[in-house]
Amino acid sequence: MNREVVFINKAMTKQLRQDVMQIALTAIEASKPVSAVKKAVESMQMCGDVYLISVGKAAWQMANTAVQTLKHPIKQGIVLTKYGHIEGDIPGVICMEAGHPVPDENSVRGTQKILEMTQNLKSSDTVLFLLSGGGSALFEKPLIPLEQLKKVTDRMLCRGMDITQMNTIRKRLSAVKGG
Repeated sequence: MNREVVFINKAMTKQLRQDVMQIALTAIEASKPVSAVKKAVESMQMCGDVYLISVGKAAWQMANTAVQTLKHPIKQGIVLTKYGHIEGDIPGVICMEAGHPVPDENSVRGTQKILEMTQNLKSSDTVLFLLSGGGSALFEKPLIPLEQLKKVTDRMLCRGMDITQMNTIRKRLSAVKGG
């Protein structure tokens, strides 16, 4: 192989590596909760009163982005996220923290507040429901005593069950999961 071909191959390899890296970084940025929510809600047309529910480890970031991006004001909203994930107040939104990966009393309280907020909606109202990873632990209304649910969750975690396996069991023990 002559030197020109080797040089061209190295230059092409370097450019290809840079292109692949740029594509990957762009894809990662687009899939981040803040970017995804902003893109989804900036063109939404809302009618009636708008209620916001945001649950999961990225709930605060998603709700904050939605409130800043929406052209329609939020009448009421609730964020339910993991302890340590609230970064400040969001106008018109109650921000609550709860247990993850094991639900706790605040998980049940936050879920109850969400259910109460949505209880008397009118058909003309809009609910913007934002859900991120962690929602299956945070959003909880157990059908068994909470202490039992905590033990079951601990056992599933100790056995290394994946999230699909855990959620198959969780939905049978909860009044707010599984459809």
